Amino acid sequence: MAAGKGPPLLLLHGLGASSVAWSANIAPLSQRYSVYALDIPGHGDSDKPDIDYQVPAGARFIRAFMHVLGINRASLAGNSMGGMLALRTALEFPHLVEKLVLVDAAGLGRELGWSVRLLSLPLAGEILEDTSLRGTGAMLRRIFYDRSFVQEGLLQELHRTRRMPGAKEAVLKTVRGAVSLRGLRKEWVMVEALKSLDAPVLIVWGAQDRIVPVRHAHNAARLAPDVRLCIFDGCGHWPQMEKSSQFNQVVLEFLSGE
Repeated sequence: MAAGKGPPLLLLHGLGASSVAWSANIAPLSQRYSVYALDIPGHGDSDKPDIDYQVPAGARFIRAFMHVLGINRASLAGNSMGGMLALRTALEFPHLVEKLVLVDAAGLGRELGWSVRLLSLPLAGEILEDTSLRGTGAMLRRIFYDRSFVQEGLLQELHRTRRMPGAKEAVLKTVRGAVSLRGLRKEWVMVEALKSLDAPVLIVWGAQDRIVPVRHAHNAARLAPDVRLCIFDGCGHWPQMEKSSQFNQVVLEFLSGE
């Protein structure tokens, strides 16, 4: 999905989600930016081939996406898995990244919720990655602190894309390439690298995130004092939706240098 005119801004969703995760942000952000809300391969309405879904492949996809559209440099905002891909892209292809917004991002520490860790197990993952309407509802209830955000339209849209052929397999391959029962694999913890980034970084987090703990955000801010940190209380794993007005304001101020 693309909207607006201005400097390019790419929005990258998390595991098992789609660009619908940014539905409360696209219009406000597009008032100043050319916003591209991607469906990462294996997710949403994108193709779901039997390919490598590991982190470096995701960064190469973002590079290829920008190349095809003739985007020389862009700001990246990524939630959860999308944040990890955004950070990897900034580290591997620094010339492509203007600014970086990490939203409850994986990649800043090993600890993850058990709902993600257990997906890495053979057979158990196939059972636990429940793409039924009931399973999708359970996923959303883990994501939000305020469960009134588990609304019918969002539930039905995510259920539609999660049950597409190949979607479940892509999610499990993505998890198993980066996660074990102990949490995120050590090679994908990139928090120390924040200190070497040339691009300005904003970290946004929900204080009550049950999937990626908020202590990752605080630890990152201690390690890299130049990072800007914003924590929303009464908020879970998708602050871009659960605290959308405040989120949009914080992001626009950061991107514009205010």
